Amino acid sequence: MKIEEIDVALIELNKGQIPGLPKNPRIIRKERYELTKKSIEETPEMLELREIILVEYMPQRYVVVCGNQKVRACKELGWKKISCKVLPADTPVKKLREYAMKDNLHYGEDDKDAIANEWKDFQSELADWGMEFEQPKKKDEFRERFEAMNNDSAVYPLLPKYDEKHELFIIQSSNLVDSNWLREVLDMQHMRSYKTGKVGKSNVISIQDVRKAIDALVKGGAAS
Repeated sequence: MKIEEIDVALIELNKGQIPGLPKNPRIIRKERYELTKKSIEETPEMLELREIILVEYMPQRYVVVCGNQKVRACKELGWKKISCKVLPADTPVKKLREYAMKDNLHYGEDDKDAIANEWKDFQSELADWGMEFEQPKKKDEFRERFEAMNNDSAVYPLLPKYDEKHELFIIQSSNLVDSNWLREVLDMQHMRSYKTGKVGKSNVISIQDVRKAIDALVKGGAAS
């Protein structure tokens, strides 16, 4: 495999021009693509350290096997020539597929502890270079309050999420027979409800659903 300075105008992105080599499957978000352009602009020598790989599919016409997004960025940046590794024209198409797919795979993962500690003074640089950091999870005060409950501290209603925005009507059941009777009478299996096994079991259903169930019972009784 030889390294050549190739005229950008002679390089085509992989769009399936070569039979047996499907178009480039890599999708890159706009933000990531802009970081790629920025990286090439600021550190062009990286292209020589990790060259773009082409194959000559007809005289003086090349298709990108590895590095489609880099070539696209170079074109937009106005580059005239790019240092590339050029595969022989008779490279088996199975090998072209293998190179293309393996170039898109990322093996291993970042050591998050090392990033957070040893690299903590350089995280702005890492972000500029394209590293993505996990976003902090939004605090769920309701879940924290609920998970902190136990048999001694729990009071009805068990769902503090509802205690400020809704008026509550609580029906307490101490045995399974009564619970199943209520579910059947109110047709609760067809209602949206909140259920949890944290402390006993609680169900929150809308008053509209209860009204429908009671209306149905009343109509059924009148008909009989």
